[in-house]
Amino acid sequence: MVFKIAGWVFSFEQVLTWLEKQGQKHQHLENDSLAIDLNYWFKERNIDYLWAVCTDYPHGSMQPVIVLVRRRREDPKSTVSHYYRVRELDADREVKKQVLAESGLNDEDLPWVTVADPFFQC
Repeated sequence: MVFKIAGWVFSFEQVLTWLEKQGQKHQHLENDSLAIDLNYWFKERNIDYLWAVCTDYPHGSMQPVIVLVRRRREDPKSTVSHYYRVRELDADREVKKQVLAESGLNDEDLPWVTVADPFFQC
């Protein structure tokens, strides 16, 4: 069994661009604080359908990214190395349109991914 998240991968630079376009102050933030700041910003805006998680992707790559999570769950049939991917649904694509409009990024800039064990607990 493993905890999985599914959502869009953002680089730190892409998050900074999004925050800047929305008039959010971010100069004081270190890269590892960006996910926390995004989650506060979502809470201020009453957005409960997005969750920013800092992890490395691909798993074990030591390349930190922020995953903008749309879905998360424990998967009893998956392990870290063998897991079922979560498909992007129409509802997810509708949310992505909002994110793209606010951030100024292109659709192909934000790939949909599934990350098993994003907090490295296994």
